[in-house]
Amino acid sequence: MFTTTGSLGLYKAPVSKGLLLIPSALAFLLTVVFPQYQTFFIYNLQAVREELQVWRLLCGRLICLDLKDTFCSSLLIYNFRIFERRYGSRKFASFLLGVWILSALFDALLAEALRSVFGVKVDVLPSGPLKTHNAVLLTTIPMMKMVP
Repeated sequence: MFTTTGSLGLYKAPVSKGLLLIPSALAFLLTVVFPQYQTFFIYNLQAVREELQVWRLLCGRLICLDLKDTFCSSLLIYNFRIFERRYGSRKFASFLLGVWILSALFDALLAEALRSVFGVKVDVLPSGPLKTHNAVLLTTIPMMKMVP
């Protein structure tokens, strides 16, 4: 009745499975069990710039601080498992890493440009793996071209 070689679920998608389980579990733990530690995972560019807290760049981009954002990111990652099967796990992981680095750089450059040109302070950015518009846009465009 059910086959183990079908395209259902996370079969042959270990990167997607890891991106679904680890950030979701961490977000659940930070929201329900340890809410007092959420301040350490805020994606705060001012703390990175002034106090050199570079670890905030990594932690703020990996963990969602809200369960509804975690759910939406999980849905996107689940739908992007098609890429992992089509490209392979290694190429998919390198694609996601490249998108993640480019979107982080673009966010930081855009915040600095807004601060220097218009005087608008953008200190806290949304956290999460696919929360920012850049990462979602860069992975949605190939999906619309490949998936009918």
